[in-house]
Amino acid sequence: MEKDWSVQDGSDCDLNELPLVRTWPSLAPHAEAVERLVLMGAIEDDEIRDVLMRTPRGVHALPLPICEESVHIESSALRMPWWSDVDAPNSLLPGIYETAQVIQMMEIVPGDSVMLVAPRGNWWTEVLMQLGASRLRVVEIDDGRREELQRRWDELRLDIVADAVGCSVEWCGLGEAYEDAPEGGWNRILVTGGLPRVPIGLLMRLSYEGIAVAAIGEETGTVLQTMTRQAEGEFQAHWLAIWNVDMLQDEAAQRLCDMSPLTEIAPLDSIESARSNKLAWIRANDEPTRDRLGPAALLDMIEEVWREVSATTEGEEEDIGLREVLAQDLFRMGNVLQRLGILRVAAEHHGTSYLLSPSPEAACYLGMTFSSEEDGLAWQRKAIETNPNYGGSWNEIGESLLQRGEAERAIKWFRGAINSMNYCERGAAWANLARAHLELGQSTSALFAAQEAASLMPEEEELDELLEQLGEA
Repeated sequence: MEKDWSVQDGSDCDLNELPLVRTWPSLAPHAEAVERLVLMGAIEDDEIRDVLMRTPRGVHALPLPICEESVHIESSALRMPWWSDVDAPNSLLPGIYETAQVIQMMEIVPGDSVMLVAPRGNWWTEVLMQLGASRLRVVEIDDGRREELQRRWDELRLDIVADAVGCSVEWCGLGEAYEDAPEGGWNRILVTGGLPRVPIGLLMRLSYEGIAVAAIGEETGTVLQTMTRQAEGEFQAHWLAIWNVDMLQDEAAQRLCDMSPLTEIAPLDSIESARSNKLAWIRANDEPTRDRLGPAALLDMIEEVWREVSATTEGEEEDIGLREVLAQDLFRMGNVLQRLGILRVAAEHHGTSYLLSPSPEAACYLGMTFSSEEDGLAWQRKAIETNPNYGGSWNEIGESLLQRGEAERAIKWFRGAINSMNYCERGAAWANLARAHLELGQSTSALFAAQEAASLMPEEEELDELLEQLGEA
């Protein structure tokens, strides 16, 4: 029979037998992240590709108050705050993927007149300008935010760029949104906040064959729709996907949806100066599906990952800082990407998570992304060096050894996993231990391990088959 299973039994496992880390993935620069979306088929328009390559979102976010310039958070799948009160609607910059999808749906043609409602910082304004809009009206409901947007625009000298590319950029509040419209109407309208219903008031300001893109509230959530004006009073709408955006301020949304003339509404209380950039970054990804675009199943999976998966970073609970929060968010996003099979980008999220605040979970999951066994084992070693009590990596090492026919060595690592203090999937290690013993022809030990696994994972059908097989042995 096996040894005393109540004893931590990893002493005969030699970490020095495992390779050292030689490959450390980290988030790529913005341009490379855009290029990958092209290769994955998420960006099909060459002009949009070129524009996104030269308009990084990071310059439009609040400054990131950590020193590492090589972190490249802007190329991650996380949201970035552009306004320090992240509880305010539309205070985050969406990811590159969401941006590319929405902008492609607008089908911008050089020379188009464009109205942008709820601009979310200046990133999308710059993108639309670079795509060739000749006239760009930016409608920001809140006076304080509008003033800040204009200040940052001038600070980045984008007013000079606008002049150079022949784009007239106008800033206005809600009351001025319909004034001095182009003759024949606006060619394109984009609303980045949620609306309770189809915005008839806005649609009537479209030109013939003009396109409006907006997220409309439905039973399933806010659904991204394109609406094309085909004739007087006739529109064609296409439902695309859930875009889980913040709803616009009630009064503003109602007025955009109605046919009545627009008037100014009472401004929101601006608390920009009362909140720090650091707090905005800490809270930017608290709601994991906020501003995400995709089918309901994807958004549900993201919620599940954020709820169930976490990394044990270096900070204590009462002293969690920005580095630890970003590391946690990157680790969770890496898990989402890993489940989607986007392994290279997942590895970069995990690698940057570990760089910011080392955790055994980030190292372990990073190791799982490699096709190279050497690199995978190296990161499992790194995980154990970070926290010897993290059982997941003991199990991963055992699995790797078992797959290459070293069942006897694998058994030692499975025992270490089973007896680890920090491991919530002991059933998997027991099941692997049973397979290792079976590989060696040790049916009694295999039966014992399989029974332990079945007690922890009673719904696992493969274990039922294994127990049946061992019972006949």
